[in-house]
Amino acid sequence: MEKQLAELFPGDGVYSSGSMKNTLRAFLAILLIPSSIPAAIPEAAHPDYNIAEIRMPMQFKTMGMAFFEDGTLALATTELLLMGEVPELDVNGKVYLIKGLSTDTLPAQIKEVSNYWHQLSGVTVAEGRLYVSDRDAFYEIPNLINPEDLKANRKLMVEWPNEDKWNFGAYFHQWVFTPLYMEGSFYAPYSGSIRTGGWSNVDPTSRFSGAFLKWDAQGNLQALAGGLRSPNGANADPATGDIFVTDNQGSWLPASTFMRIRKGRFYGHRQSSPDVDEEGNVLGTHAPNFAESLPYDPPVAWLPYGSVRCSPSQPILLRKGTFSGDWIIGDVNNPGLVRVSLDKVGEEYNGAVFMFSRGTGVSAINRLVEAPDGGIVIGTVVQIGGNWPSGDKSPLYKLTAKSQGSAFDIKAVRSYNDGLELEFTQPVNPDSIRPEHFTVKSTQYIRQKEYGLGKQDDESLAVLLAEPSKDRRRVHLKIDSLKTDRMIYVRVNGVVSSGGKLLWNNEAWYTLNVMSEKNWNSVAVRLAAEEPGIGPSLAMRVFPGPASTLEVTARCGSVPGGCGAGSGFEAILFDPMGKELARNSGFGSEAVHLAHPGHDPGLYLVRVRSRSGSKGLSVTQSIVF
Repeated sequence: MEKQLAELFPGDGVYSSGSMKNTLRAFLAILLIPSSIPAAIPEAAHPDYNIAEIRMPMQFKTMGMAFFEDGTLALATTELLLMGEVPELDVNGKVYLIKGLSTDTLPAQIKEVSNYWHQLSGVTVAEGRLYVSDRDAFYEIPNLINPEDLKANRKLMVEWPNEDKWNFGAYFHQWVFTPLYMEGSFYAPYSGSIRTGGWSNVDPTSRFSGAFLKWDAQGNLQALAGGLRSPNGANADPATGDIFVTDNQGSWLPASTFMRIRKGRFYGHRQSSPDVDEEGNVLGTHAPNFAESLPYDPPVAWLPYGSVRCSPSQPILLRKGTFSGDWIIGDVNNPGLVRVSLDKVGEEYNGAVFMFSRGTGVSAINRLVEAPDGGIVIGTVVQIGGNWPSGDKSPLYKLTAKSQGSAFDIKAVRSYNDGLELEFTQPVNPDSIRPEHFTVKSTQYIRQKEYGLGKQDDESLAVLLAEPSKDRRRVHLKIDSLKTDRMIYVRVNGVVSSGGKLLWNNEAWYTLNVMSEKNWNSVAVRLAAEEPGIGPSLAMRVFPGPASTLEVTARCGSVPGGCGAGSGFEAILFDPMGKELARNSGFGSEAVHLAHPGHDPGLYLVRVRSRSGSKGLSVTQSIVF
């Protein structure tokens, strides 16, 4: 595919676009915002997390954030949000280095290291060096110690393509957002071509219009995928290298999206053609963007407009707390954060979206970055203002996980061959599990050129059976007529925890791309958060009889990136209810034994974990009587 793209589009190129709607839609958005706030989610952090304002002597319109290894935060800011037009170089487009970021005390140091930018849209740290994406190009900021000329403190790395139409006239609404760095290369999403008001009936302004880009320090640029519209945010899972992007609703996008980027795929945004008048007469045609002939990848999760997200921004992976392994997403025109739980079926993903947390008032959340301590720093751009952020600057915030979760919440939704499974953070009261307590609706989104249209009518689905698992943390919903290529809305009413708690959030929006072939098993074990600093490797085995001994062999250092010679591992045996039965440790490559204490036969779980957090741990197991 790289060769194919190189042949189609020789030379360098790049670009991106933010989402701009017309005046009528702006007015409607202002009216709709209050109704899009779920009444069940108060203006406070999720009970299992804290949100606190970071102490600062000033506030910013935050356009990018990245941490150095020593905990110094690089922050890019602007004064000129405007409505998408490209500002002239401005002294208030700045990059700061901030040391000692804290919610308790003011920073130890705030140092300005660069200024006079058009409008920065992202920042990244790579091998100790600082890079920024501006409206015209990608730069390194070389002097971070004592720059004498802040305006000149930059080194051009890659110039974004300027093919006569770049940033001019109806085509000016374009950025390269949130650059990432992995294994020697940079990556970023680049907007598609849209005209003022957000419609896509224009020619592509670049060979790379709407591409997901990859480039190196020598300026070699390529398009890995395409069909993006206004992708104001990207991030990667450091464990897998998978990159996820959010995109904004508009032409060809009937709702905003959360997508996994894969090489050689198309993500839905086209250059609308032809233009026709009310009588159907063709007024003009537009060339397609390069990716329209590539295989289409549907979103991992649709983000319904208004009720979930309006203008989603940068996503980030949570790696601490109750929802470790899930993604959270901000928004510049809708309050708070939403959470996405992934359901992997084969090589594909389904995604469940949940209201996650408030606690930042009307601040428009634009950027999210993980701090060295595992907390999430939240960067804002002024206030939610309907169609486009406006008003005064807003603070930085920090989201941190509590050591012990207390909320009763829906943790995940998963596909089975006859319906869905809902996992909860606490055991449910089985007396509250009835089919009538679950409202399920199915919606299809059909991409079309009209701005923001394509959501089909909801279809109510019957819940034929609602069954709790033996550990009461999961509920199986047998549902008739489930179809793929649908967004499944689930609302839970009347379900309480075993301790009588009400749900913190009772809604889920689950995108069903692939139907699982799995049969639901009421005794399968799913454990909560793992012990800190230890990477997981799971193995499950059905025990054939009463008392026996399980032999577990873990091999470390046998693959690249393994735990290394002499590194330890730990094996733990759990019963079907999640209760720990036995634990033993080993080193390097050796067998350890776990006594199976004669419980009834069933599906038990063994968790084997490398003490070093290695991803290279391999595990075998056998029954020894």
